Amino acid sequence: MRMLIRILIDAVIIIFVLTIIFGWRAIMPARAPRYLIPSDLGIPYEKVNFQTDDGKKLTGWLIHSPKSKSVIICLHGYPSSKSDILPVVSYLYPDFSLLLFDFRAHGESKGKVVYFGLKEYLDVKAAIDFLKNDKRTKNLKIGVWGYSLGASVGIISASKYQEIKCLVSDSAFANFPEMITHYYKKFGPLKYAFSYLSNLLGKIILKDDFMENSPENYIDKVKCPVLIIHSREDDFVPFSHAEILYNKIKGEKELFVLEGSHVDFDARYNQEYRDKVKEFFCKYLNEKVVSKK
Repeated sequence: MRMLIRILIDAVIIIFVLTIIFGWRAIMPARAPRYLIPSDLGIPYEKVNFQTDDGKKLTGWLIHSPKSKSVIICLHGYPSSKSDILPVVSYLYPDFSLLLFDFRAHGESKGKVVYFGLKEYLDVKAAIDFLKNDKRTKNLKIGVWGYSLGASVGIISASKYQEIKCLVSDSAFANFPEMITHYYKKFGPLKYAFSYLSNLLGKIILKDDFMENSPENYIDKVKCPVLIIHSREDDFVPFSHAEILYNKIKGEKELFVLEGSHVDFDARYNQEYRDKVKEFFCKYLNEKVVSKK
């Protein structure tokens, strides 16, 4: 009996220590290097900075198209940067102006901790405020394209800010606690212990509840049109998350099913994807296609 108790105590200690290590790495990931800038693709741009309401300085690129009457805020995934999504969204220029920026604790932006949506919606608000105060973009309609974490943050943001006129949500998670459990799936039944401790540590370290950043709690408050994009083969965010989000949308909505894994960007370079996304933005931002790329 003493041996069994000792084994159980050791197991709890090991799980607790591993949870702290995994959790710490998760909220303070290594920053993705900037390997590409718009000029590398022959696209003119301006480096811009703006600050969030809670004091985080964010760095981004404004790709302004004088021909366009709208601008699309592009939100990257985790742990990533604006450089990673540039090849995916660059085709939208010059039909649309684009604003790409690094979330807090990512890329060139300030901040040390990732909040997985608990505070990143403030980053989107800062981007919207920047666009509203810049003479080139203040009168433009605003759309949002987001991938993975960026898609989830886009949903939360669209539920709060009426300036967002349409949203493309590519591979968003619906419920963050479920994502934590799924993250530990390789540990078998122990994944529930890791998940519980992760949520508990999140409340202690981040002083907030991860339940509060689940997009499924916000999606029914989104009033603008939403295009949900997801792959049935997604091995990181299960397709069931897309179904949950799509079914909870009360307004105009569309669903586009991809092929490939969560990080298969080749599925986003093909013409079908590009045509679908551009068609959606043109429809709801009242744009006419001025070029083919």
